[in-house]
Amino acid sequence: MPVYRIAALNIKMEPKYQETIDRLAPYLTDSEAVDFEVTVDEAEFDKFVAGSPIPTRPDPNEGPYLYTQICRKILAEYDGFFFHSSCLELDGEGYMFTALSGTGKSTHTRNWRTFFGDRVTMINDDKPIIRKIDGTFYVCGTPWMGKSDIGCNRMAPIKAVYVLNRGEDNRAELISPGPVFKQLLEATLLPKSRENMQKLLTLFNGLFAQAKLIRLTCNKDVDSARVAYEAAQ
Repeated sequence: MPVYRIAALNIKMEPKYQETIDRLAPYLTDSEAVDFEVTVDEAEFDKFVAGSPIPTRPDPNEGPYLYTQICRKILAEYDGFFFHSSCLELDGEGYMFTALSGTGKSTHTRNWRTFFGDRVTMINDDKPIIRKIDGTFYVCGTPWMGKSDIGCNRMAPIKAVYVLNRGEDNRAELISPGPVFKQLLEATLLPKSRENMQKLLTLFNGLFAQAKLIRLTCNKDVDSARVAYEAAQ
């Protein structure tokens, strides 16, 4: 069974559909070490497909199903969680941007690539995983990258997390999690058990004690990247 290296973990799984096999291919590893295995429960998968916004065929739903199982396992046992965001690496540090769909996360990270050029590497444009490893929080690329399909299999220590809002001008302010806590929770996959919910809240507390949390109001101008970056320094 193939082993894939995702979020600094070796995960054994055997996708059935070519669409999933192709998506996972860049994450294949020849390592014999395995951290955990993900299998498909047919009854659970059928229920997942029936409730999916994707057309109710099994093949396009296999990847999201596997990803959901991976995220639940990582939260339960490996100090990590899914966080809906667009994220990039600049000079060895990770910057994450979360907002409601359609607010302009991808547009803003494109401004960073324009403003900073080759110093920027996109890690994931939609579905990264955050993990705490040896006391440091990292943003990690995954094979699932949203409609733009932009990203790569790398990770970076998190410097800042931005909560994006559209505006006429560009401004950024450091904030505490409280005023945006509901939005932060909506950006992740909420666990089913009380125990894992407590783990998630503990990880949130640790992340925002380490990384800066910034409310960013911005327009589409490239200078929004400069304003955002300077707020994190």
